[in-house]
Amino acid sequence: MKAKSSDPVSLPLSVRIKSLLAHLSLALVSAGLMVLAYPKTDAWPLAWFGLVPLLLALDGKRPGAAYGLGWVFGCAFFGGTLYWLMHVTGFGMALLVMFLANYIGLFALGHSLWRKRPLMEKIFLYPALWTALEFIRDRFLSGFGWASLGHSQYLFLPVIQMADITGMFGVSFLVLMANVAIKETLRPSGGRRESRKAGLTLAMILAAVLVYGVFRLNPAKPDPTLRVAIVQPNIPQEMKWQSSAWPVNMEKMKELTLRAAETRPDLIIWPETSYPGYIWDSPALYEDMKQFMAGVKVPLLFGAHTKIGDSYFNSAVLFDSAGQETAQYDKLHLVPFGEYLPLRRAWPFLEEIVPIEDFTAGRKQTVFTIPDGKGQTLSVLICFEDTMARLAREFVNSGARLLVNITNDAWFQDTKAPFMHLQAAVFRTVENRRALVRASNTGVSCFISKTGKIYKYLESNGKKTFVDGVTVADVGFSGGKTFYTKSGDVFTYFCFGVILWGIITGELRRKKPGPGINR
Repeated sequence: MKAKSSDPVSLPLSVRIKSLLAHLSLALVSAGLMVLAYPKTDAWPLAWFGLVPLLLALDGKRPGAAYGLGWVFGCAFFGGTLYWLMHVTGFGMALLVMFLANYIGLFALGHSLWRKRPLMEKIFLYPALWTALEFIRDRFLSGFGWASLGHSQYLFLPVIQMADITGMFGVSFLVLMANVAIKETLRPSGGRRESRKAGLTLAMILAAVLVYGVFRLNPAKPDPTLRVAIVQPNIPQEMKWQSSAWPVNMEKMKELTLRAAETRPDLIIWPETSYPGYIWDSPALYEDMKQFMAGVKVPLLFGAHTKIGDSYFNSAVLFDSAGQETAQYDKLHLVPFGEYLPLRRAWPFLEEIVPIEDFTAGRKQTVFTIPDGKGQTLSVLICFEDTMARLAREFVNSGARLLVNITNDAWFQDTKAPFMHLQAAVFRTVENRRALVRASNTGVSCFISKTGKIYKYLESNGKKTFVDGVTVADVGFSGGKTFYTKSGDVFTYFCFGVILWGIITGELRRKKPGPGINR
């Protein structure tokens, strides 16, 4: 009797449609679970099994169908986590979501191509592929690493301590490995024995990570500290660029600064572009500010737009306690379509779609020495620069003992955007064992220890965004360098090596003659 074909194409149309809908439903359920793992819900435990429905849907799929399922998941997931970009550009948000979904599609494609590999290989191959794709997403075309899998664990302090060795991508690897192991427990692809081996492997790795994390959460000795005050003015975005509102904005900054000065801090920090307008447009306003800070007698770090020759910069400026400028940092990594227009000369029509003038990128890492701060140093990450691990590493390697992020997330209104921004900042602290202070125009402003613990927020009645106020805390200044600070993304390069090994061994096995075939 002829065996019945198991090819899905040979199945009745109604059966194929039901199967497709079931698998699409699994992918969408998976995306929903993963969205909940991120702010504002912060249900981070969901990430440890939230991808299981997607993996079940991908089980046994051919490459084309797998890619499609992965892409659908990606659209739902990135749409649910990055929807806030619509407040800047709805069309651009849709394009970005569909583009980013291709990374999940590529993971699903690799999942399909390796579906017949032994389970003990897949439990490393799949996480390596996911991690490598996240790394590429973080770097390719200026980079957009938001909503990486590891970010979901920013509140799970014992696990994320591994980032001082592997970077944030190591956490992504571990979480994906857990999802693969759980899926194999529910639907084994290599038998129960192989599933138990995979589960035991995961348990051993996770136990080692937790032991290391507990050890790192208890530092041997305290760091020297300085008292730092954050000012959060909550100035509406539309008022920041109205010249008639600049004196009003400055008066608000002064009022909050006086409140901050009453706490007797060693340093006061204002957010990104907190100086109203452009310094060169109102020299009298700038001189008045300098005289005001001389009366306050506390060093000030603030964000401003500056100009040198014909070049415009998004900058951080440091005043000493006499109100005199001591140093300036010009933002190194500009945001495409926000601070400059890519391919302006090649595609001049883009100027009609995005009518902006280009800022100029800075040329060097700047390490500030805090005036009257016992020689302590810091470096500033402006806006989204704190989402880029390599920049923070460069600053620490240049001598920064504290990291500061000044930002303005008012563009995205009262959404999850500021909290997702905060997620990335937490990993910069653990990777480099440096505390980080965040000063934001509308929030989230807070203090993060070198272990990634957020130990004080600026909030009002429990609300952390779109409120104004002042908060102060003692901040540690750390020395020394972690393995990650010194060596960078070695773990991620190891993941690329695992993928290469998977490709090479797969080809060798494919070409190897089977039993009974003449050599």
